[in-house]
Amino acid sequence: MKKIFLTLSFLSSLGIFAQKNLIQNGGFEYDATGWSNENLLTISPYSKHSGQKGGSITQYTSPTWKGIDQSFSIPKNTPAIEVSAWVKADGIDKGKSDWNKAVIIAEIAGKGENIVTLDGTTAWQEVKKIIPINKERSGRLMIALSECTGSFYFDDVKVTPINLEDYNKLVEAENRKYEVKVITDDTPLEILKLTDGDFENGLEPWRGTATTTSEEKKNGNFSLKLTSEKPVWYGVDQIADIPADAKTMDVSASVKTKDLKAGKNDWNKGVMIVEFTTDGTNKTSQDQPIFFVDDAKDWQQFTKTLEIPANSRKYRIMLALSEATGTMYVDDVQVKFNN
Repeated sequence: MKKIFLTLSFLSSLGIFAQKNLIQNGGFEYDATGWSNENLLTISPYSKHSGQKGGSITQYTSPTWKGIDQSFSIPKNTPAIEVSAWVKADGIDKGKSDWNKAVIIAEIAGKGENIVTLDGTTAWQEVKKIIPINKERSGRLMIALSECTGSFYFDDVKVTPINLEDYNKLVEAENRKYEVKVITDDTPLEILKLTDGDFENGLEPWRGTATTTSEEKKNGNFSLKLTSEKPVWYGVDQIADIPADAKTMDVSASVKTKDLKAGKNDWNKGVMIVEFTTDGTNKTSQDQPIFFVDDAKDWQQFTKTLEIPANSRKYRIMLALSEATGTMYVDDVQVKFNN
């Protein structure tokens, strides 16, 4: 079954997930009941999202894995589950590795699915993730400080099964985003614009595999995060239309890297590339690079003006690790057309 992760706005619009929470005492109203390592858990009536109480884990020195967990059973014929929680970070100083932060992880069939990673100080925020299920009938949810210091607050923790009917609706809606529309003379002309270049609304308009993160951002609350341990092409893209009277376009973005190692060739780095086509498939020129980076420890902004090739009607923005390893963050992707 293909894994599909959908935007929170769309999930909310369907009005689903009224089914039973598979997690016991996810609101911590009954203190540590249902959770392991209860001695590591602090229950407070002051730091909560809703109800009377909330949970937290604090660690000031000697950063180790310090966390709680709870096993849960998955009902038969469950095609997917939704994991959600309200979380807040206070003074979390991440450890040696990128994953040494405040984390929530769902473990299904021995594989961990990251629900959230936080560092620094943040306000209360809701996190959600849809996880497709094959034949697994059990899982484990872990909430922890992963070898880091600070305070991690959490409340309203839920693992909710999604029935087949609702899951099919989600899959159909995702597939509709990429349907090919038949253009006729009577079809109203609509300009498809590049959207969510600041990654504040997840990855809905972007295609590919990646995540958004609050751990690094140039502006706002989130940025795009691309991480790969293998030297392969790993990235996202988005296709948009070119206005009929446009002659040139200004393309800009901010980028930061961490432990990024270039591949064998000069272009095997973190890249941003623009592709021009007549219809989304047939190219009108060679691809145009905006940047190749492998060492940007601080945020760097790149801006480039491109001439629009003749007969070009669409363009595609590609953000990727081009057979490089490590991590690249991207924020504030912008496109401006000039007549």
